[in-house]
Amino acid sequence: MTPRARSLAGALARSALLGLTGLILVWALVASAWWATSFRESVNLPNGMQLGREFDWNRYGRWDLFATDERTRLARDIEFVCFNDRFIYVQARERPSEGLYDAETDSRVSADYSEAMDISGLHKPGEGCDGYYTGWVGPGLLLHDGRYPFVPPCAWRNTSNEGLRDRGWFERPCDPGP
Repeated sequence: MTPRARSLAGALARSALLGLTGLILVWALVASAWWATSFRESVNLPNGMQLGREFDWNRYGRWDLFATDERTRLARDIEFVCFNDRFIYVQARERPSEGLYDAETDSRVSADYSEAMDISGLHKPGEGCDGYYTGWVGPGLLLHDGRYPFVPPCAWRNTSNEGLRDRGWFERPCDPGP
């Protein structure tokens, strides 16, 4: 083999290797972007609304409230919720999202906190919430396949509220405590 043929073969091999490396890098970028944007967890509430967690490049996952159609976003950056068969009260990082939402109208109810708790029946004197839980829970604790320590305490299940229709909700995972 002549030196010129060897240098041509080496140049072709280098070009092929660089092209393959480039393709692998492009594939890795596309795959990681797809994974990050398709990442979503969700919880369907007894009232038909949905809490959904989507990947956010700045916040590593943000919980939002969606209407019963599961597409219309009603509230962003949810921290805690209290809910029953019709209403959900949302405490959110973004102040405009905080408030009471009605599943029958898929909209926000215009009322201050005390009015909202009275309208919705979510107020329980001496306790935090009179929905499916007696305490305010973060959306991440409501996942159907949740495991300790990422589940609400069993003591917070509001089984004494006979007005709650979805009794199966109380079969979800919870932390029995000490």
